[in-house]
Amino acid sequence: MKQLLQQRFFRLLSEYSQCKASADELTEAINELTTHVVDFSINEQDYNVLLRYFSFGLHRLKSYRVRFEQEKNTLFAYN
Repeated sequence: MKQLLQQRFFRLLSEYSQCKASADELTEAINELTTHVVDFSINEQDYNVLLRYFSFGLHRLKSYRVRFEQEKNTLFAYN
């Protein structure tokens, strides 16, 4: 799971509030993440491990989405 969090895509999401990432940076990061997930899927034969890996990534994305929505609502409330 640690390998997943070390992917540039998740680092960019976690640092989003401190700096803005360009569309090109996000596109490259998504491509790197896709390559990583494909490689991991090909090499991992245990479906339980794959399911946990994908669930962990999905949970991480959902947590960022909630955080972004809260920040957006906070900014909207101050304006």
